[in-house]
Amino acid sequence: MTRVDNYVVAYEATERGNEAIELGVALARLTAAELRLCLILPRSSAVPAKVPSSIADFDALLEEQGRLWLAGAAARVPADVTATTHLLWADSTSEGLIEAAKQFQSDRIVVGAARGGILNRFSIGSVANALLHASPVPVALAPHGYHAPEKLTRITCAIGTRPGWEALLDSLVALSNGLDVDLRFVTLIEVDAAHGRPAHPKPHPPHVPHDPAAHDQAGHDHGGADHAGAAVAGAAALHDSSAHAGSAAHLVAVLQYFRTRSTALGTVTTEVGTGTSVEAAVETLGWLPSEVVIVGSSRLARPSTIFLGITANRMLHGLPVPLIVVPNTHAHPAPPTRVPPTPAPPARTR
Repeated sequence: MTRVDNYVVAYEATERGNEAIELGVALARLTAAELRLCLILPRSSAVPAKVPSSIADFDALLEEQGRLWLAGAAARVPADVTATTHLLWADSTSEGLIEAAKQFQSDRIVVGAARGGILNRFSIGSVANALLHASPVPVALAPHGYHAPEKLTRITCAIGTRPGWEALLDSLVALSNGLDVDLRFVTLIEVDAAHGRPAHPKPHPPHVPHDPAAHDQAGHDHGGADHAGAAVAGAAALHDSSAHAGSAAHLVAVLQYFRTRSTALGTVTTEVGTGTSVEAAVETLGWLPSEVVIVGSSRLARPSTIFLGITANRMLHGLPVPLIVVPNTHAHPAPPTRVPPTPAPPARTR
């Protein structure tokens, strides 16, 4: 039987839990995936002083309340998305979510922002922070106040020139294969405000505009092959600029790598964000409410494990849309043929 993608949603009975559901719904609609709404309860070593019962009785009370919370979570999922609820016990929430992802062979973990953040911006809580430094599967982060659009229309890939960018593209290919969704490759450049020079000189992909004429001639191509060709031509035109000579070659390699592997049906574009800081560079780019961003992990990450790098962490302060962080050597199997969702096995309890 063909496998159906599934995403673990980190649920709790708070706005953060509701925002995680919203992002889970948006991603599930895009990829025809199922949701595993997981509530992680702490293993009890002692009973609160005000609770006149044993540890066993206290756990039973927690479980009963947890199932009520999960019923409320399930009610928030629209009819066009399949979701199951799961009550799990663990020493920590992040540990429980990682174990759930392994148990359900999930494709990613979805979490909400911490409280106190600015609307449509990120504030990383302890659970998300732990996942961003230990998860073996991609982690999707919902900004504060996030609401699922009817459809996600664009995926932006923030990519640099350091070794390991191929793993990020592999994850993007796996996520977007066969989908009618636009794809945008962006790079961020910090410039010296006084002199207009890169603050940290290194090659970055140039801005290569999409050529509508090439798209009209080729029709709706697979993987943006003709768009990549137009981008390559644009990159060649900029090659004489010493500031972009190395980045032009890298952009050609990125698009070539992507177009030979992807069957995504949307338009492929590239863009450069320039500012006096990473945050400022992010804010110069246009962002859609129906968009998500995907980034890779730091080179400090253990193999097949996430580690949020400094640049990605700084990006979060300016991003108004969800962010997906993938492991540094994420080896995703060949994407299965997408089929209508099928019922998942019943929830496993303690």
